[in-house]
Amino acid sequence: MDSLNYLWRCIGWNIPKIDDYKRFTNALVAKGNTIFPLEQAPEKMPPPAVSWNYKGQPRQGPLPDLLANTGTTACIILQQGQIRYEQYFNGYQRDSINTSFSVAKSMTSALIGIAIAEGAIHSVEDPVARYLPAFDKKGQDQVTIAHLLQMCSGLAYREGVLPWTDDARVYYGLRLRDQALKANLIETPGTVYHYNNYNLLLLGLILEKTTSQPVPAYFSEKIWQPMGAEADASWSVDSRHSGFAKMESGFNALAIDFARFGQLCLQNGALNGHSIIPADWMHTATSAPTHKADTKTYLSRMVPPLCKWAGSPHGYYKYGWWGYQTDAHNFDYFALGAKGQFIYISPRKQAVIVRFGKQWGAIDWWPELLKQLADSLA
Repeated sequence: MDSLNYLWRCIGWNIPKIDDYKRFTNALVAKGNTIFPLEQAPEKMPPPAVSWNYKGQPRQGPLPDLLANTGTTACIILQQGQIRYEQYFNGYQRDSINTSFSVAKSMTSALIGIAIAEGAIHSVEDPVARYLPAFDKKGQDQVTIAHLLQMCSGLAYREGVLPWTDDARVYYGLRLRDQALKANLIETPGTVYHYNNYNLLLLGLILEKTTSQPVPAYFSEKIWQPMGAEADASWSVDSRHSGFAKMESGFNALAIDFARFGQLCLQNGALNGHSIIPADWMHTATSAPTHKADTKTYLSRMVPPLCKWAGSPHGYYKYGWWGYQTDAHNFDYFALGAKGQFIYISPRKQAVIVRFGKQWGAIDWWPELLKQLADSLA
C-alpha cells in the first residue's frame, strides 16, 4: 500500500509546488503568547531600480516589476529590526502561507546548535552512530554530525524527479525514518560535497532521539515561541502514520515570520537579552573560512561545481547555510530553497531580506540581486 501511495504522490502531485503543504499531513508549530513587534521604519525604502542577468544577458528595471514578473509571493526588507519594504505579489498577502523548501535546512541547523548547548547532543564531531546505532557499520561509522551539516557525508544520493530517484523518495516518501537509515556510503566522509537530503533526515532522527520529542514540537518550544512569531506555523510530515517531519523542505509559515527568524539569526540568536540560538553556534554555522589557504582547500572539497555563487572565490557552504565573503572582514549568509525561497542576512548592513516565490523566474541567480539590495542600504 505504501508503494502505491508513493507512486500516486509522484505521478498525481507531480513537480513540487509552493502549496504542497495543503497535500501533506502537517504537524503544528505553535506560536507563543507574545508577538515580537516589527516596527515600520520612519522612512520606507523607495522601490529601487535593479539590475540582473537572465541567461547571461544583463537586464534592468524597477524592483516591483521584477518581483511581480518572476512569480514572487513576498519580498520583505528589514534593517535595524524595522520594516523598510514589505510587498506581496501574485495573489499572496501578509497572512498567506509560504512553504520553505530547503530554507528548512538552515532552521534545522539552529536546532542542532540548541541541542548541543543544552547537552542533548555532545558535539558536531560525534559519529552519527553514537545516536543512531543502525549507522554503526564499516565506513558509515565515520560519518559525523558535522559531515551531515556540511553536505559531505559520502552517502549515495540520486537527484531528479522520477520515482526511483532519491529526490523523489525523500520528498514523497511515507516512511522517511527507514529510508534515511538505509542510505549507503559511496565516498569517504568529509572529502566530497554532495547536496543530499538524507543528511537532513538523519539530523532529524538524531534530534528526535536526543530531545525525546518530535522536531516540530522542539522547534516550537525552542525557537518559534521565544522569537515571538506572529502566527502558528506547520511542519509537513511524511505520512499520518509515520509522523516524521520532512526535515529537508517542509516548514510552512508567513513570510513575515520567516523574516523574524532571519532577524533572530542576525542578532546572533538573541532577543531582548535572552539567548535563543547560541551565538557561538550562529558564528560557526555561517562564517567564512578564516585563512586563505583554508578557503582554497575548503572550496575545492566542499563546493558544488555548478553553483555559481558558492563556486565563486568568495562563496562557501557551512552548517545548513550558504555564505558570501564580501570583504576581508565581512560576510553575508542566506538560507536557500527551491523556486527561489530566501532568507538573506547581511550583518554589515544589519539587514534581512526575504524573497519567497511560486517559481525561480527569469533571473539567473537571486543572491546577486539580494546582495545588490543589501549594498544599496545606507
